Amino acid sequence: MGRDERETVGHGQNRDHGRAPGDHAGARPRPAPHEEPATPATQESGPLPSFIPALTGVRALAALWVLAFHFRPELVSSFPFLGRLAPLFDAGHLGVDLFFVLSGFIMTYTHLHRMTEPWTPRKALGFLWLRLSRIWPVMFLVLLGWALYRAYSLQANNDASIQLAASPARFLEHVLLIQGWFIEPDQWNPVDWSLSAEWLAYLVFSVAIAVLAKMLRTVRVRSLVLCALVSVFPIVAIGVTMEDGSDLLLFNNALVPGMIPLRVLTEFFGGAFTALIVMRYGRAARLPWFLRPTVVFVVIVAVIFLVQRYDPFPRYNMGLDWRINGHLMWGSAETVVVVPLFLLLIGSLAISNREPMAWLLRTKLLIWGGKISFALYLIHWLCIDVMRHVIQTKLHLTDMPTSWEYRLIVLGFLALTVVIAHILHRFFEEPTRRAMRRMLPESMRA
Repeated sequence: MGRDERETVGHGQNRDHGRAPGDHAGARPRPAPHEEPATPATQESGPLPSFIPALTGVRALAALWVLAFHFRPELVSSFPFLGRLAPLFDAGHLGVDLFFVLSGFIMTYTHLHRMTEPWTPRKALGFLWLRLSRIWPVMFLVLLGWALYRAYSLQANNDASIQLAASPARFLEHVLLIQGWFIEPDQWNPVDWSLSAEWLAYLVFSVAIAVLAKMLRTVRVRSLVLCALVSVFPIVAIGVTMEDGSDLLLFNNALVPGMIPLRVLTEFFGGAFTALIVMRYGRAARLPWFLRPTVVFVVIVAVIFLVQRYDPFPRYNMGLDWRINGHLMWGSAETVVVVPLFLLLIGSLAISNREPMAWLLRTKLLIWGGKISFALYLIHWLCIDVMRHVIQTKLHLTDMPTSWEYRLIVLGFLALTVVIAHILHRFFEEPTRRAMRRMLPESMRA
């Protein structure tokens, strides 16, 4: 889930200029292509902004959703009142899908004009290097952390299964960002499969962007809306058939071949088509109340609760009816029906800046959360694994989840995860990104 504070998080494309302010000194303004002539409201309402802060806040929400998803057994066990939120926690794997949609939107919104006037292989390679500078260094550093932790676990527990799982060949797949392209289970960092998926999307996008640019000039808005919906239809249609609690990846406790590429490409390009729609409309769009981001957000949450409550086809992962304090811990696979609403949420946030939801996502706290979200996502599972090791083997508190000692450990590791993510972002992610960016000639920094 690689993200960029300016390029991947919310640094959009100005409609009146081919380049966003500050990208290249002295760059000439370039006129953006239009749809049909009937767009006078765009001029009346002004151009699209080059930076959309609310989309940075969306990253924070998505990362926190995934964090709550993986911490949910401890949270619901130690704080029983949080059981009311279990349906929302159980669907937290959809935070990854929200990231994929957001990434497709921002990549298109930011890079379309800069990469296609005209498109050249050199620009495509520059784009891929910049994306690599964002996702690879932190991914590799955390991967080394997992390698050290695996080595410690092997020595401490003398567990041969750890050595079997953590194979050198699989490690190399992680380094090359291809580990999510195959049907093998994740064996090192269990969550960086999504980076591999995004890297696949970037590779396809670097060429497909030329087609998207032509669609922006020639395809009507209604057809673009249809393209966006058709794009995400396969993941919805297939996702509802999966087992509950399978995170849209597993069936019968095995990874479904092709599920990861299908998931990322459908959602990424759903976000890309949404960006084209927004770039056509600009500030001219007048959204009815039921399409505004605050309403869409409420509907997403309501649908998740309703689907979990009235799951039409309960089929639990591994056949286990897993409950804590009476609350089911498996997320219903049918909650994938909210993915099309993610397109609407992102698109409406891009053109609505006076909505309560847009205001909330622009707050300093959520902007900061969005900036550290990539590091938070990568490091959180390692922190969870260490926490569970401490609870089970060091303090033997597994059967005492409501004790204050247990609660303090859970809260302490949650806070520690955020602190480590901030440190990684501030002192490693940003410096390495800038260093790798400087390696490119100025002409390739699309």
